[in-house]
Amino acid sequence: MDILIIGNGFDLAHGLKTSYKDFLEFCELQIENENSEYYKKFATNLWLKHFITRQLNLENTWVDLESEIYDVIKYMHQKKCFNGLNSLSSINNKVLQIEKNIIDFTLYDIKSFLREPHFNENLSKEWCSSELRPYINNFYIENSLDLINLLYKQLREFTKLFEKYLLDEVLTNIKDVKKYRLMLDSKNNEIPVLSFNYTDTYEKLYKAKSIYASNFLKYVYIHGKVCLGENCNLVLGTYSFDRKENDKSLPIDLNLFQKHNQRHRYNTIEPYQEFIAQLTDHRRFIRPVFHIVGHSLDKTDHKILKHILLAKSNAVIKIYYHNEEAQEKLINNITDIIGEDEVMTKVQLIHQHDPDRGILKILE
Repeated sequence: MDILIIGNGFDLAHGLKTSYKDFLEFCELQIENENSEYYKKFATNLWLKHFITRQLNLENTWVDLESEIYDVIKYMHQKKCFNGLNSLSSINNKVLQIEKNIIDFTLYDIKSFLREPHFNENLSKEWCSSELRPYINNFYIENSLDLINLLYKQLREFTKLFEKYLLDEVLTNIKDVKKYRLMLDSKNNEIPVLSFNYTDTYEKLYKAKSIYASNFLKYVYIHGKVCLGENCNLVLGTYSFDRKENDKSLPIDLNLFQKHNQRHRYNTIEPYQEFIAQLTDHRRFIRPVFHIVGHSLDKTDHKILKHILLAKSNAVIKIYYHNEEAQEKLINNITDIIGEDEVMTKVQLIHQHDPDRGILKILE
């Protein structure tokens, strides 16, 4: 039984600019245009400022938002910013700023927290320009829990901005993108699809008539799906904390930054739970053939991928890569997820455009 697992590389293969790098580049252009509808929100979001600053300092690569969120949290914890959840004294006279490419604290009047943020002089002038000051939000912080909530609220605002970008700037012309013939055994692409993307690219380009395929739930959006309206259910956070070792001292209130917590908070976990129940139903024989396309298998999704791929002992795992560099990383990552023994017996690595074994057949 074919089961398709897709990541952002699936969208990129279709020519869609859905990566965080694409979004950050779009944001930079909008910030330079004061007449843009995005200008005010882009220019005053703390996380967006931080991500762009980090991106500007990286060469030949792109900022990993999930890891970056973790690094910020860890750094602030080391600076004792989250001590004393019920005590104002623990953060008294401090204000957020961006320093040394990471959110940091400096002495300031807590009563006017973020009234006129102070930024490192090495940052782009746009962040400090007088034109932006009317758009700066006022925040009042009484304790460290307020600070955590502020950071999370700013992250959710960033997530909503990303959702708007995907809807308004990327998906509007999806019918005009590059399209392939999917090389799968199942007829008419009637297969379950587990998507780690926010976009519904597969559903729009290769859609089936029903949301069910072979009595299985057809589409599972593990991290939510972009949609119109006020209620954004996109999951954008970091990997689960190592509570036994490196992260055991992190305040429990920081858990809301984990993807694990957000999947439950925004109700994206329930369709996945239904799918797993169907897959492991002992009343029917199923031999799943997982086709993984466009997912880097990075550590932010390790736990949920391990749960999926090891749900059935008789599974076959086909992982598709787009170049040799990606192939090497995928070998290391899948080994880290399910172990060398499982990789030896279950995993096949295939170039995604291979004429004989690839999954994305280029249309002439």
